[in-house]
Amino acid sequence: MPLRPEYTLHQSDLAEFLSAPLWEEKNGSPLSVLSALARLDIDPWAEAARLATLPRDAAASALAVILRRLPEQQPETPDTVTTADRLVRLLPVGGSATAINSATAGRSRRTGSIGPWLLLVLTAMLVAWAMNGFWS
Repeated sequence: MPLRPEYTLHQSDLAEFLSAPLWEEKNGSPLSVLSALARLDIDPWAEAARLATLPRDAAASALAVILRRLPEQQPETPDTVTTADRLVRLLPVGGSATAINSATAGRSRRTGSIGPWLLLVLTAMLVAWAMNGFWS
């Protein structure tokens, strides 16, 4: 099953921001914005789209607050404010064309799941079948 367009970085105007390195981790690998947000249990695409709608200074402040929540920063890790200022310049101005619409996101989560009414009907049928076998 292919990914929805907003989750494919190569087609997203958020790709440059999400793939940007924050700093180098203790093991020597770069930590990307996408990985950092995911570690904090923040939806990277939704957060990037939200930040893109804010004025640059507000987006940088909001991102700096998020970055401060990251565990295990090294002493030589750049200042979160400086890092956030650098990163918000990578966001599209005026919002993202690939922003996740909350109605679309809710609809996609429901795709493929059994509706509550169908589950209720199936449960009622199972109870009726069990009761019929019990009383026979």
